Amino acid sequence: MLLLALLACADPPPPPAGEVIFVRDGVVVPHLPVRARPLPGGRALLPLAWTPGQQVDLDGAPGIAPAQAECVTLWQAPLGEVARLVAMQGVPDTALAFSPGDGARLAVGTVQGEVLLLDGWTGEQLARRRLPEALVRAVAWSPDGALLYVAEQSPDATLRAVDAGTLADRWTLRLADVVGTSTPPPGEDLYGVYSLPAGYGLAVLPGGDLLVAATHGWGDEQGQRRNQGQVLRVGPDGQVAARWPAQPAEVTLLHPVADAAGQRVAVAVGHSSSRPAPPDLPVGGVQVLSLPDLVPVGAARAEPLEPWFTEARVWEALALSAAADTLLMGLNDGRVQLWSLSGDLRAEVTGGAPVMAGEVPLHVGIGWAALRDERAFYATSTTRIPWGAAAPDLRPPTTHPDQDTLVAVGLDGARAWAWSGEHELQGLSLSPDGDELVVGAGARSADERRDLYGALVFDARAGADGAPDHRSPLRAFCATEGPVFFRHAITADGRVAVAEYPYADADGVQHGAYRVSVLR
Repeated sequence: MLLLALLACADPPPPPAGEVIFVRDGVVVPHLPVRARPLPGGRALLPLAWTPGQQVDLDGAPGIAPAQAECVTLWQAPLGEVARLVAMQGVPDTALAFSPGDGARLAVGTVQGEVLLLDGWTGEQLARRRLPEALVRAVAWSPDGALLYVAEQSPDATLRAVDAGTLADRWTLRLADVVGTSTPPPGEDLYGVYSLPAGYGLAVLPGGDLLVAATHGWGDEQGQRRNQGQVLRVGPDGQVAARWPAQPAEVTLLHPVADAAGQRVAVAVGHSSSRPAPPDLPVGGVQVLSLPDLVPVGAARAEPLEPWFTEARVWEALALSAAADTLLMGLNDGRVQLWSLSGDLRAEVTGGAPVMAGEVPLHVGIGWAALRDERAFYATSTTRIPWGAAAPDLRPPTTHPDQDTLVAVGLDGARAWAWSGEHELQGLSLSPDGDELVVGAGARSADERRDLYGALVFDARAGADGAPDHRSPLRAFCATEGPVFFRHAITADGRVAVAEYPYADADGVQHGAYRVSVLR
């Protein structure tokens, strides 16, 4: 069994003395047995494959295993002040990535443009750096852990390779030279920063090359909406080795994902420009490119789901498996489609598509997805009314049947299981070994309950043998004080990193803090 090394900082309150805590695949005990890893306060984590109801007595520390694993907060680290952003109904964009292999370090990129390097076990700050006039859009590690790649949203949209010890630049690439620059609109525009150029997503290839989607969507001096986008393959030395398209196009390109072997990459293609969309690109869908040269080999594009929608769009619900010859894309209208990499539609899941509540259509969006072997996973949003289908200020009169649901389907689209609770789901992260899924629980729009924030950990192997399995796939719920942002990270040994942020009560008083919490 894998030996876990967990160290907690002083911020989270310790459990009562003498208490045994049954965490996933282990127990936290109030002393240090053999084969255990020490925790502060004399406690330790001991690997143990326990079963519900099992009685243990670990050198005088008795306990009875619960029906579901418990969770402890290992450490927390503050990320800055976001009170003004929260007061304006904003959410702080935050990027998280554990270092490859043992997850010994955690990289964090913040909405204020700070990059932090933290010890993955203790939360000790190893390095910290602020980037000027920037929001950190993504962070990713080189395969050997020597470099940290940082993509920012800023007038320069700089892509950086920084030293993983000091955060000093090894090389930089100005993406604004590729897709143009702009300035944020004047005044208090909460979303002004999103009109700047950025690296929207990083994918590190097995050989060490880096994929980045350079994207820019802005309003020009004539009041027209413009787009520019191009995917770049960048070598470990910072030199651009391949581009697609050959010239930046009037599109937005988002969230490139590569298959495990580094043979194919998929990128979402969007368009918000006042100018016509390029006719040869799958706008509203996904382009599949071969590596290393970024040559188009397939595309997937859904027709709009009329009469409720005039277009289909893909955001982050994008996953790719060359081994299974499968591309998954989740759409804004509630559909999930499974395609071959050459561009043949194999299956469509319509559970989140519009249903009628009286005269009002309701649907959910598909925001996040993952593939594991012969299984696909996706998470749905809260209930929505299709834009333009009813008065924009109308609240949904009831909930959609697939609201805030994590769904597992086979590659034929057949539903294997689905889980839904009272949480508003945010993001979907698959562990490096593919055994666990993490979904965040974020800000609530339907009620005032504040005890449902945190991270939900699921067994990605549940029901994988095809046999009926009536147990819940939920392994544990790790509560946090504040809502969780939709980007999180998980290690193979089960540590979960989330970015939580404050919330305002009915009187406008803010509670909680903007910080990273690591949970086990």
